[in-house]
Amino acid sequence: MTEAAPARPAPPPQRAFDPKIALTAVFGTTIEWYDFALYGTAAALVFNKVYFPDSDPLVGSILAYGTFAIGFLARPLGGAYFGERGDTRGRKGVMVATLLLMGLATTAIGLLPTYGQIGVAAPVLLTLLRFVQGFAAGGEKTGALIILFENAPPKWRGLATCLPAIGTGTGTLLSTGVFALCTSLLSEGELLSWGWRIPFLISAALTFFGLWVRRSLPETAEFRQTAGDADASPAPPVRLPLRRRLAASRFVTAWRRYPQEMLIVIGAGAAENAGYYIFGTFAVTYAEDRGLATTALLSGISLVAALKLVTVPAFGALSDRVGRRPVSIGGALVLLLAAWPFFEVVDGGRPWAVWLFLFITLGIGQSAILGSQPAFFAELFDTSVRFSAIGVANNIGTVLTGGLAPMLASALLLWFDHSVTGVVVFIALMSAVTVVTVALARETRHTESAPVERTPQPAR
Repeated sequence: MTEAAPARPAPPPQRAFDPKIALTAVFGTTIEWYDFALYGTAAALVFNKVYFPDSDPLVGSILAYGTFAIGFLARPLGGAYFGERGDTRGRKGVMVATLLLMGLATTAIGLLPTYGQIGVAAPVLLTLLRFVQGFAAGGEKTGALIILFENAPPKWRGLATCLPAIGTGTGTLLSTGVFALCTSLLSEGELLSWGWRIPFLISAALTFFGLWVRRSLPETAEFRQTAGDADASPAPPVRLPLRRRLAASRFVTAWRRYPQEMLIVIGAGAAENAGYYIFGTFAVTYAEDRGLATTALLSGISLVAALKLVTVPAFGALSDRVGRRPVSIGGALVLLLAAWPFFEVVDGGRPWAVWLFLFITLGIGQSAILGSQPAFFAELFDTSVRFSAIGVANNIGTVLTGGLAPMLASALLLWFDHSVTGVVVFIALMSAVTVVTVALARETRHTESAPVERTPQPAR
């Protein structure tokens, strides 16, 4: 009797892309990144004065950026925590939880007393709230990326998965615009006394509206298929020791199954992370250190953030045509070549030149990487560990190459006697990391999304 052929895994479900899903994901990410980016601008202009007032101005900026970096140190923890829940319980619940947590932390910052009112407890509480922001951010952008990836037709994955980057850009636009409005309408004394709180308190209304929008977000078909397969023969509940629970977690499984892919995700975003926080955040401190008006920079950052609503999806669509690797490498090279001229034009103080180089660095260089890498990352992993893998690895990369960038750049500026040479070298190194990492990776544009787990390799 002829033996029956083994059953083949079910193919990935056919996708009919729903624009409402895209709008819901992007809108929620916009609100959450308004909160997260708001802190960076406040750290550059306010927190070094109201929470670290006894320090030298540049040293105060370094301390303020230290609390800024704490938010990034929390992101891998948030990626692991929310990734585990996203891979085991579903994507939708994570998207609601991260938005709520971020909104509560941001509103609390707006109500926080200053150093002059409660002393050292103020910067301690500020640091704690920034940690909560980072914890929430660790799951937000990854969740939005995955929901769009798992709902997009294969030929549109680059375009669809870069849409959360539009949300981060729009959130940055809103936060920078609100701060620019406050600085233009209020005196310095009014801004430092109470005006800086207004953008943070606006978060309460935005968060409430975002939760109302996200309530209708559906679960993805790929996750439902994977969860259905897992529920077919459920294992009896067993209370495992903590060490065994960690060993069985999805992010540990991802490291075990996909070690090379995890390292690729960590290194590939180095240029984009460093570039964004150097050109979009540290540059404000640099201009102040040079005695220049920050209005041109803030308005230029807002303008470029608006233009990125077009450039990011354009590069995402381009990656669907020519591949993820060439678009990403091209963006890193643009950041490398534009770094020194950028600071030269900031020193010159001509607004049109500053705006031009903000567009070159953030509107072209960073946008090319933002548009091409989300789909690249998602295509590296199967459905069962995708959330945890990207949430942990991408956030580790963000900590190492982005979250510490403003503080490191301020320290390099001090170390090199207020010369920008060290900062430019840092950007060059981060760009080189992206170029080498992506060049050594495989092209994923034609990779099939895999809802079925990869078979583990035998232990050696």
